[in-house]
Amino acid sequence: MFGSGKQVALGALLLILATPAGVAAVDFSARMMLKDGSKLMPGNVYIKDGKMRQEFLDAEGQSITIVRQDKKLIWVLLPETMSYVELPLRSRLPGQFLQVPPDAVSKRRVGQEIVNGYLADKYEVTVRGGDGALQKQTFWVATKLGMPVKMVCPETNFCLEYRSIKEGQVAERLFEVPPGYQKLSSLPGAKVDY
Repeated sequence: MFGSGKQVALGALLLILATPAGVAAVDFSARMMLKDGSKLMPGNVYIKDGKMRQEFLDAEGQSITIVRQDKKLIWVLLPETMSYVELPLRSRLPGQFLQVPPDAVSKRRVGQEIVNGYLADKYEVTVRGGDGALQKQTFWVATKLGMPVKMVCPETNFCLEYRSIKEGQVAERLFEVPPGYQKLSSLPGAKVDY
């Protein structure tokens, strides 16, 4: 889907936040660990009132992705160049934001487990990969938070997990493009296909 660094982060940005019906999501921040093959990418995630922000730091520098469901937009910030790209938010959230895919072929609850201190419903989900082949994914949806906190796809050696979760106030400014940033027409070197 994507190549390296920011592109892997942005590419992962297309898998995954389902808030189960009737459950109000809790505002929180967390450390995030994304494993894609042999690459480990630590980051941070912030969730507030349906707004989401994810930050990664890799060999290519820092990348920040903000999802504004209320505006139906995604902003990809590039702090090194004080620039950003604006993308339309479609039916799927970017991949670093855990979401049970709305277009899953099948989804079934297989039990409950404690994940990072939260009681979570465990779901086995089947989705179509980019090549059309079926892939199995497992999600752990924390009932208190109203969203997944972990996802594993053994077939692609992909794992995304929220750790060190801190519930409570998250600053509103984290979900805005900072002053002084210039808008770009596209993300340098990336092909976005979601």
